[in-house]
Amino acid sequence: MVRSLLLVTFAVANAFTFLQIMDLEPILTGAEVCSSPDALAKNFVVSVSNDKPTKGDNLTTVFDFDLDEDIQGGTVKYDVSYNGFPYSSSSQLCDEVMKSGDPCPLLAGYHHQESTAEITLSGKVETTITWLDDAGLEILCARITIKSV
Repeated sequence: MVRSLLLVTFAVANAFTFLQIMDLEPILTGAEVCSSPDALAKNFVVSVSNDKPTKGDNLTTVFDFDLDEDIQGGTVKYDVSYNGFPYSSSSQLCDEVMKSGDPCPLLAGYHHQESTAEITLSGKVETTITWLDDAGLEILCARITIKSV
């Protein structure tokens, strides 16, 4: 038992050392919730469809969440880093949610939103998406990392 545990530990350590030497990352694509505890969206789950994307592939991002009350409008903030170079932009919340077929205002209740786009770049893209209501209160926050070849 102890010998097996030592072999597994050694194998994992060697794998991470190899990835560091080769300047590779063990996770190519990932999505996580970065919402504050008092965010308006409850039970928020974010996911992406492709864990090893390549240029030309489609990538679908899925947001599932519940709202306790209607959201009349607001702003979507995008903070992006492409291979270490930062970029920020924003757009109107209603314009963005309507692209996924959700009506605006966002009504209280369950929401499932899917957004599919073609990967047109190769490299590492880290994106933080923050939705704010008209009063500036956080609705949700998602952090998505994509490393494509």
